Amino acid sequence: MPSRATLRETLFPPPRSPSRVLPRWEAGVLVTSLLVVGTVLALLRLGWSAPLKTIWAEDGPIYLQGALTQGFWEAVFSPYAGYLVLVPRLIAEVATLVPLEQAPAAISILSAFLAALSALAVWHGSSGHVHNPYLRGGLALALLLVVSAGEETLLSAAYVPWYMLIGSFWLLFWHPKTETGAVFGGIFMLATGLSTPGVWFFMPIAILRAATIEDRRDATLVGSFVLGALVQVPVMIAQEQGESLWTSHIWTAYLQRVLDAGLFGQDLGGELWEAFGWGFLVVLLAAAVAGLVWALWRSRPSARWFGAITVLASLSIFVFSVYQRSVGLNISWSPDTSGGVAGRYVLVPALLLLSAVVVFVDGAVRGRQRPTGFSWPVAVTLGVIVLAIVTSYDMRLPGFREGPYWDDAIEAAADKCVANGEEGAGIETAPPPFGVTVSCTEIESFAGPGVSR
Repeated sequence: MPSRATLRETLFPPPRSPSRVLPRWEAGVLVTSLLVVGTVLALLRLGWSAPLKTIWAEDGPIYLQGALTQGFWEAVFSPYAGYLVLVPRLIAEVATLVPLEQAPAAISILSAFLAALSALAVWHGSSGHVHNPYLRGGLALALLLVVSAGEETLLSAAYVPWYMLIGSFWLLFWHPKTETGAVFGGIFMLATGLSTPGVWFFMPIAILRAATIEDRRDATLVGSFVLGALVQVPVMIAQEQGESLWTSHIWTAYLQRVLDAGLFGQDLGGELWEAFGWGFLVVLLAAAVAGLVWALWRSRPSARWFGAITVLASLSIFVFSVYQRSVGLNISWSPDTSGGVAGRYVLVPALLLLSAVVVFVDGAVRGRQRPTGFSWPVAVTLGVIVLAIVTSYDMRLPGFREGPYWDDAIEAAADKCVANGEEGAGIETAPPPFGVTVSCTEIESFAGPGVSR
């Protein structure tokens, strides 16, 4: 067992001291600007109108429905799918504070903002392992504009915790410089733990980090993470869990969706699979294994430990999640086909694998004269990240989130209320047959002209 000092230096190294520290107000303006830009970039992936006019999947019948019909505390702490989902329910609660017709915009904007906030967490959390600012920026951008998870994970409150899970993973390695930073980081990690049991995959890292605690700031981060994870336990025990299904397709899906699409993006990676099939995957796997062995052999201890743990975590999270949720038969690509089905199970494993790659590359250039410069290994790594983002940025698909539009659905439901004198009505959401049930008294004013009893 390594000593406390050795563990801190190898697995949880402190960040490199910046050559210049911005005044607090300048840093605040910069962070705010980046969050705004990141939110807009995330919103535009599905076009401008669709995410602002549609409510997707569980966001309607589960989260918004609960916010509209239940008390605040009952709604936000009601389990779903076998565990607590605090953040999605809080997003729905905020959506009830705006006019009803603006609920889709509120949900999409908040979901995009939290993706941007998660990217900011990656930027700060990776500062100890990734000294090169270009690589750190590329890694944060890879989370914000995730290329492997498919269209279903975009701008939906239900899938925000997956983004936050990667942010919390990296915050476990963070050394906050101020009490305020530690508090905000702790809140982020606590909210993540109260929204997904996926934090338990990172519990071994949290335990190792706990062994290296030096001050109250460290304790705030680790304590918040552990608290959120522990609260999920009795909830999960009390909830009925679905049946699991094992299939060898899980291994195939890991190569296709995590390794291939995780590096090259869903679109380009999918095209490579469709064009070259298993021949391409075998070559890619051989290159990945050779690269991993070389990196573990030649890299510095901090990168070696981080890479080994992260690759193992990527594989474990994917295999267990796909098995436990019985999606192994659906998530793999058939010959000559690709797509983003069940993409939420790809997001975290793919970004963990990319994190290992970035840390290894950063370690390779750190011994050079300009470790923070734009050397050729950095350029190649960023080139792959940017290529994947560019080719997979546009996630608009024919028919996807093109209806029913929320305002049209409200008017149609209001027309039925007025014409039939009903007490309640269902508002359709995307995709059919999802919907939200509301009292007719809340929507009668949206009825079209000329509609009467």
